[in-house]
Amino acid sequence: MKYLIILIVALGLAVVLGYYVSDDAGFVVIGYAGKVFRTSFVFFVFLLAAVIIAVYLSACFLYRILTLRTRLVGWSGDYSRNRAQRALGEGLLALAGGDFRRAERLLRRGGGDETATAVRYLGAAEAAQAQNAVGRRDNYLHLAQGALPAAEMAVGIKKVEMQVASDQYKQARVTLDYLSDQHFCNEKILALQESLYVQTKDFEALLDLLPALRRHTNFTPARLASLELKTAIALLSKPRFHVDDIHEIWRQLPKSCRGHAKCIALYAGRLAALGQHEEAEILLRKHIGHEWHPELIYQYGEVRTAKVLQQMQRAEVWLATRTKDPNLLLTVAKLCTKAEQWDKAQRYLDRLVALAPSPAAYWLLAEVFGQSDDLESVNQCLREGLRLATDDADVARELSV
Repeated sequence: MKYLIILIVALGLAVVLGYYVSDDAGFVVIGYAGKVFRTSFVFFVFLLAAVIIAVYLSACFLYRILTLRTRLVGWSGDYSRNRAQRALGEGLLALAGGDFRRAERLLRRGGGDETATAVRYLGAAEAAQAQNAVGRRDNYLHLAQGALPAAEMAVGIKKVEMQVASDQYKQARVTLDYLSDQHFCNEKILALQESLYVQTKDFEALLDLLPALRRHTNFTPARLASLELKTAIALLSKPRFHVDDIHEIWRQLPKSCRGHAKCIALYAGRLAALGQHEEAEILLRKHIGHEWHPELIYQYGEVRTAKVLQQMQRAEVWLATRTKDPNLLLTVAKLCTKAEQWDKAQRYLDRLVALAPSPAAYWLLAEVFGQSDDLESVNQCLREGLRLATDDADVARELSV
């Protein structure tokens, strides 16, 4: 289009020039070195134009000759970039289609800018991961980070995900610790830490992570509450050998967990196991007054204080208003046996087995009959308890199928 316009303009100028010189063509005289050249004005104009065009074409030709190497390098670079871009696209499609060998072969080719190179190596690492080629995977990840140092976090996150998928939990922990130090409070890294700690059951580390999860993630309140409770139950279920340890764990737990019945029951059980029965009894009594919960009632019967008669009497006061509570009946019966009130224990257990027979009730009743050497009743209770326990086990198996 550009050359067509130039041609039309040139033809127009020629027509105009021809119109003005049609009556008088004129002439041009040039003198040089004692010689005189004379020609018509029109011929001189055309000759001058031809010379200008020839000089211009010569300059263009010379320029193209001088820049030939640069242009060849540029053409080669364009070809390499196009080839690398085509390989990247085909490699990603092969990766998505599950052809991991072809994907790895295409994606490990060189070419492209830093970003494209990093993306290629990440894709090659994913293809190697799918083939369980851990060594090649780690090499590609190293190359990706070297190609684009600014993508350290992205490469690191991908590395952690692949290490976890390969059950390389220790290596994933090392990588995550480094990423956490370099990119503190990043939501993706925090989520990966939470997932890894849950999988490896490292609830001590998860407890330390909970404040950051509350402040810097989009976890829903329900998810956070569930995670806090799961952490608390796991930590309180773990045996401790020093009272200070269980006190410290309890102090670090979120307030919501310290008010949860299951957590309170577990904490009281750990205190009792470490000989802190009085502290456990006070804790349980306080919370039973605010919330009636079967696990609190059960644990109250497991605590053995020096004032077991008072403990038994408190439970009997509760029983006065909850006469058909099987958990409370079992707890009162336990406290009666601890206080050696065998007749009372038998009366409560008789009521319990009539209301809600259970293996625990029959086994405790066998213990009571054992105090009076009633071996026939002892054996009968043991058989009945064993039968119920076996039935319960069968039902549990059926439900799990």
